[in-house]
Amino acid sequence: MKETALWPLQQAIFKRLSEDADLNDVITGVYDYVNQDTPFPYVTVGEPTVSPFESKTSYSENIPWVLHCYSDAQGKRETMQMLNLMVKALTKEKWLVEGFKVFKFIIDSNMRVLSPADIGFPYQGILNVRFYIEQED
Repeated sequence: MKETALWPLQQAIFKRLSEDADLNDVITGVYDYVNQDTPFPYVTVGEPTVSPFESKTSYSENIPWVLHCYSDAQGKRETMQMLNLMVKALTKEKWLVEGFKVFKFIIDSNMRVLSPADIGFPYQGILNVRFYIEQED
């Protein structure tokens, strides 16, 4: 039976980011949902996209995932620091996702920082990651 890795992978991403001591020294938390009262700076687990691929013997998924960080500090420094800490947290060890095997993980293109002048909101950092994952037998 085929299953998507979306929920177990989101749990693994959340755990990796929320349990990283260096990142959590800088942020107030890692969230799936925020409201206007959420204190800055913080990280959100954003939007995944799934592209399944299968063969006669296996079912796998290519899952790009967008992660965000937000800062109300003056200037881009804090946002850039958060992006760097997120990259470190995500790449420090092998990925363990319940019921699945991550056979490739990459930091994808277009890491960027958007300024409040561009988006009408505090600084936003955007980190694109990509998982190639398959169900375990």
